Amino acid sequence: MDILDALVARLRAVIAAFGAPPIAAPAVMAAPVRAKPAALAPGSVFTPTRPRSGRRNLVGREPELARILDAILLDGGHVVLYSERGRGKTSLSNMAIEALRRQGAVVGRFACEAQTNFDMMIRGLMRDLPGSLLSGAHDSEGCEAVLPAKELRPADVAAIPQHLACSRLVFVIDEFDRLQDPDTRTTLADTIKLLSDRGIALSLLVVGVSATLEQIIGQHPSIERNIRAIHLPLLPDGDIAAMLRKGGAQAGIFFPEIAVDTVVQVARGMPYMAQLMGLRMTQAAAQRGDDEITAADVADAVQLLLRDTNPSVIGSYSALVGADPDQAVKSALEAVANADQDEWGRMRVIASDDGVSVGGRAIPVGVWTLLRESGVLTSLDGDTRFVQWGGRPLMYYVQLLAVKRQRQVQNVLF
Repeated sequence: MDILDALVARLRAVIAAFGAPPIAAPAVMAAPVRAKPAALAPGSVFTPTRPRSGRRNLVGREPELARILDAILLDGGHVVLYSERGRGKTSLSNMAIEALRRQGAVVGRFACEAQTNFDMMIRGLMRDLPGSLLSGAHDSEGCEAVLPAKELRPADVAAIPQHLACSRLVFVIDEFDRLQDPDTRTTLADTIKLLSDRGIALSLLVVGVSATLEQIIGQHPSIERNIRAIHLPLLPDGDIAAMLRKGGAQAGIFFPEIAVDTVVQVARGMPYMAQLMGLRMTQAAAQRGDDEITAADVADAVQLLLRDTNPSVIGSYSALVGADPDQAVKSALEAVANADQDEWGRMRVIASDDGVSVGGRAIPVGVWTLLRESGVLTSLDGDTRFVQWGGRPLMYYVQLLAVKRQRQVQNVLF
C-alpha cells in the first residue's frame, strides 16, 4: 500500500511540474454538403401535351381530390368527373388513382375510343388488373378469365368482386366522351344503378370532356342519386402562378413577375395554356444558358405561340376584324378576353339602352350581335344571363396579340 501511495504521489508531482498532456479535441466532422438537385429539362416539368402524375407535380385541386376520395372510400359511391378540355381532368384522375392505391384500393383503368362498346370496356378494365388478385386455375391467365364468354351485361360486372381477392375495387373509365354508341352509355348507367342498389364494393370513376353531366352520361335521372358529379373548375390565378414558380424551380429557372403576369393574363385559369407558355419560356431561357426568364423570353414564347396557332383560328379572327375599319370588333374581343369570369369561365351579361355589358366590359349592340351570331360567345342551356367563349383558342389568340402589342409599346417607351 505504501508503494502504491508513493507511485500516485510521484505521478501527481510530474503532472504538477509539466502540466497535463494536451487532450486532442475530437475532429469536428464537416456537415455533408447536400448536392443541389439537378435541374430537370423544361419538357419534363411543363407537359401541356400529356397529363401529370404524382402529387408533388400538381398544384391545386385539393378540394376536388377530397370529393373524389370521400365519394369512393367513405360512401362507396361513383364519380363522374367532367369539364371542357385542358382543365386537367386526367391529371386529377392520376392523382386520385395514386391516393386510392395508397388507401388499399385496387384500381383498373381503361381509356375509351370512338368504337368502344360496353363489353370492350369491361374486358379492358379487367386486363388492367394484376393477376395476383386471382387464386387457382385462372391466376396465370389474368383477371379477364373470370368473365363469361358471352356479351357482358351489368349483372356480370356486379359479380366481379366475388372472384377477386380485394376489399375495394375501383374502375376508372377515361375519355368517356369519345364513345359514339348510346347503348354503351345506357348500359353503364344501368351498371351504376345495379352496383349501388346491391351495395357491391366496386366503384366507377368516369372521366370525360363535357359542359354538363347530361352530355357525358346521357339522360338517366334514375342514377343521379348514385353518383357524385364533379365539374372541374378553372384554376385560380394564384394556382396558375404557383404552378409556374414550382415548375421553374424544378427546371432551375426563375420566373419573374413579368413572366408570371403574362401567363396568368393569357391562360385565364386554364392549366393547359399555362403549361404551354411555361414550357416555351423555360425552353428559351435554357437555350440561352440563363437561369431566369427575361422579357425577351416572354416575347419569344408569345411569338412562337402565335406562329403555331391553328390557321382556322387566325382565319376566324381576320374575318371578324377585317371588315371593321373602326376596330370596334377588335376592341370588343380584347375586352371580352379580359372580362370578369366565374370559375366555370362564364361572363355575366347585362343589357342596357346603350349596349351590352359582358363581364363588366361594355360592348356595342351591333358588335354584340356579331359575336353572338358568329358563335364567338355562346350561352349554355339557353341561359342568356351568362355567356362564355365558344372556343378558347380564339380567346388565346386575342390575348397573345394583345401581349405582343404591349411588349412592343414597352420596348419603344423604355
